[in-house]
Amino acid sequence: MRLRRPLRSFDLHEHLTIVFVCGVATVLFTRGLLAATGYPQVGGSSLHIAHVLWGGLLMLTALLAMLAFLSPATRLVAAVLGGVGLGLFIDEVGKFVTKDVNYFYKPAIAIIYVVFVVLFGVIRWLSRRGFTAVESTLVGLESLQRAAVGALTEERRTRVLELMRSAGASGEIADGVHGLLAQCKTTRGSEAPLAQRISARLAATWTRLTAHRLFRLSIYVLLAVAAAISAGEAGWLLRDGIGRLSFSQRAFAVTTLAADLILAAGALRLRRSLLSALHWYDHAVLLEITVAQVFLYGSEQLAATANLAALLVVWALLRWAIQFESARSLAPPTLVGRS
Repeated sequence: MRLRRPLRSFDLHEHLTIVFVCGVATVLFTRGLLAATGYPQVGGSSLHIAHVLWGGLLMLTALLAMLAFLSPATRLVAAVLGGVGLGLFIDEVGKFVTKDVNYFYKPAIAIIYVVFVVLFGVIRWLSRRGFTAVESTLVGLESLQRAAVGALTEERRTRVLELMRSAGASGEIADGVHGLLAQCKTTRGSEAPLAQRISARLAATWTRLTAHRLFRLSIYVLLAVAAAISAGEAGWLLRDGIGRLSFSQRAFAVTTLAADLILAAGALRLRRSLLSALHWYDHAVLLEITVAQVFLYGSEQLAATANLAALLVVWALLRWAIQFESARSLAPPTLVGRS
């Protein structure tokens, strides 16, 4: 028998990226919080309930949710819980590679970093090729499940139908799925779940913003503000001279410069393609979250924690905008006008 490669989820990249970002953010938040509170111990004088246990419980909860429930929202919740659990788990790796159970074992940071780099590589490897005809048919079936529980949006249906067409899905099952998907009702208005109603309001606001003649100019202004913030951070690090900078501070400065160059590349793309520019901005913010903030934490824990919170909000909005613009680029003009 020929061994078949596992068939992938349509939301593979999105959900695994959420696991990745939540994991990195949890490590940074946890270390920042522990440092700010003096590394308290939970459990009293005789016991120590390490946060690795909470991480394991959260990962178990994510696993149980994935195996027990069919709701489309389950995967998103499991991705968040699993990512937070992974962060709490890997944060204590220093205790499990040293004889004296040393949380402050210096190479632990390098181990954590390598784990996340490998995870990032796995996500990119799994996402690198297009979907096959069989995979697109299964994606269509999953979308019909969403329609059955009133969770299928017009944007997702448009993207899935285009995926099935481009992947060349054909045959009795594929044609039946395509026909049902094209005819089924999508959620609108008050009947939609809360998350979709929020998304619909964001879509209405986003559509008005992107149609405004000053939209692109506003983006350029925001990029200028981001560059000014980066310059301010660099100036703060250089307050005692470049010779006094530690390795982590220098690495942070170099990484921030790289992120600024990526933002500049996105600015050049903005005039031709908003979606392409958003992808560049997404790369820049991910670089800041997963690399720059890690190095900044080594010297400025409070600043790194505050920066991380702001970057996570920006990243979430960027991911939503990319999903919306991807669907809008595939939708017929009549549907775009109604969105």
